[in-house]
Amino acid sequence: MRSDMFKVIVERPRWGAGHAPPVKLKRDRDPNCKFIGLKKHAKCEAAYTKSLNENLQPLVRFLRSRRGARWDDVFSEICAQLDTGSTVKMHVRLHLDDIVATRVSVGRHGEWMFQGEVLGRPRRWSRRRDFFVDPRDGILKDWADLPKEIAAGCDGNGGVA
Repeated sequence: MRSDMFKVIVERPRWGAGHAPPVKLKRDRDPNCKFIGLKKHAKCEAAYTKSLNENLQPLVRFLRSRRGARWDDVFSEICAQLDTGSTVKMHVRLHLDDIVATRVSVGRHGEWMFQGEVLGRPRRWSRRRDFFVDPRDGILKDWADLPKEIAAGCDGNGGVA
């Protein structure tokens, strides 16, 4: 992983910085109120609040280059650059759960499960990940290969082959 990956991911301006009109021009709807604080003004008048704006594509490209490697090795390489000493670096590490399905497990009948749902069956809306960690060997794999891996891991009766 690049040593400057943190800067590549995080250095973008935040959204929502200047969307509330100036406080000096604000008149409160309550005629008895002589002063409105900045927080109340921003809450009442801003169309939306500030939010972080990370560019996570470098992290996705890094993970794509590590397909086929053990997830423990890939995660330790990420942790070496994005340590927990910084709140923003920790926030970027939390985005790994949005990109990689790390907690895929095999159910008692041999079905593959993630977050309480059986993978490979039609289901309600769920967020698609780009990658998953194979529960059999701990290898990082592409999400597009999931149906093939599920079929290879189970026999026709739903049990583990």
